Amino acid sequence: MSKRFIGIDLEGTEARVAVLTAAPGKIDVELDKRSYASPEEAAEAITEMLGGKVILGDRLVAALPCRVGLFRRLRFPFREKNKISAALPLELGSQLPIPLEEHLISFMPPRARENDYEVDAVVVNKREVADLLTHFPDPEQNPRRIDLFPFAFLPVLREHDGILVYCRQLEVVVALVYDGMIRDYRLLPGTSELEEQEIFDFIANQISQLENGIGHDGLPLWVIGAGVTEKLLLILYKTDRVLLTPGGDVFGDEISYEMAPAALLALAELREAKKAVQLNFRQEEFSARGQIEIFKAKLVAVGILSLLVIVGIVLTLHLSYLQKTSQEQRLKTELVSIFNKVMPAGSKIVDVPLQLQSQQQELQKQVHLFGLGGQGAATVLQSMSKDIDPEVRIDLQEFNYNGDEVRLAGNADSFESVDRIAAKLRNNRLFSGVEIVDAKLASDNSQVDFELQLKFNGGGK
Repeated sequence: MSKRFIGIDLEGTEARVAVLTAAPGKIDVELDKRSYASPEEAAEAITEMLGGKVILGDRLVAALPCRVGLFRRLRFPFREKNKISAALPLELGSQLPIPLEEHLISFMPPRARENDYEVDAVVVNKREVADLLTHFPDPEQNPRRIDLFPFAFLPVLREHDGILVYCRQLEVVVALVYDGMIRDYRLLPGTSELEEQEIFDFIANQISQLENGIGHDGLPLWVIGAGVTEKLLLILYKTDRVLLTPGGDVFGDEISYEMAPAALLALAELREAKKAVQLNFRQEEFSARGQIEIFKAKLVAVGILSLLVIVGIVLTLHLSYLQKTSQEQRLKTELVSIFNKVMPAGSKIVDVPLQLQSQQQELQKQVHLFGLGGQGAATVLQSMSKDIDPEVRIDLQEFNYNGDEVRLAGNADSFESVDRIAAKLRNNRLFSGVEIVDAKLASDNSQVDFELQLKFNGGGK
């Protein structure tokens, strides 16, 4: 069954939508964009681009611009998410000059360090989330998740080390993706009036600082965003840096710089849908309403039908139980009668079937041990005693018997004596093979410790 993953990028007066339809063995990509002059027009445009509605199972994600978030990297002596959630307001409250009551906090999964755990936390004003939701046709349910640029791209980019250059219409973000995380990022807001050369100077300066911070240079670049112009691209190409295509395994080279953010949002949601390890500012009063409420009436009907089915099953089982109760009582009486006949006098009844089974196994062991009806352990031992020369001094320490073989362990006065014993036993009709498994001088060098393996001729039973 196919499932849609939808990334929506709202910027300025444009809504860009990427729909990835995941089916077994393939991913279909649909891209579209519309202009709008008000939140109401944005909602209408999104509805049109999604084919008129969001269907059950769609996963729709959006992201806030980088400039509205406050980022801090903190350390804690624990990794449990509930403990981190409780401790974050205290830690951030001492570091940020803002009232946290008006903000939402989200954080990435903790990373283990030498003696503690490192956590990337982001704070966003509730007004930003409320404003973003006004642009959607069904803000109570969709988008299901609200992320923050550039963290929203991490599930797609973290497989390689590199530098993300995200040029929006009103900001430029330069982020270092290193060791599977956003190691650091720099922001240049208010870029609408800057020339390409000024933007490039900022990008080049920040790249140099970010690479110096990790002692590594020449990292490849991912360049995306509606603010990427041909002139800026030409300047970037002249740096001889390798320019990578993000999500190239899915999109190839068909995604434009303008549509790349929406496409990467959808792809990140596809790859991380079941892990719940990304930022999400749909919290508290902005939490998405569950789609289950839409089907409340149908669920009630299904519940009533299920209850009727269960009642019918219970009645059937009860009638069957009544019919079998008398039969069970008769069988129980017969078992007790058999128990009294075969068990020793005075045996206490605890669990008749298990006790009878145990008695049967004990009798079988006795029959097998004494050779009644077969070659039991006692019979075998007696036969071996007759075969061993009385002149040979032997001290048996271990006699292991099973249905297939016998193992003897002991000591004799010499290696020659061990060979004589083995030779005698090979002539015994009970055994098909006799092997000296081990023979060595004892620790005092006066005796020989040995072990023989005797295979029964056609089994010992």
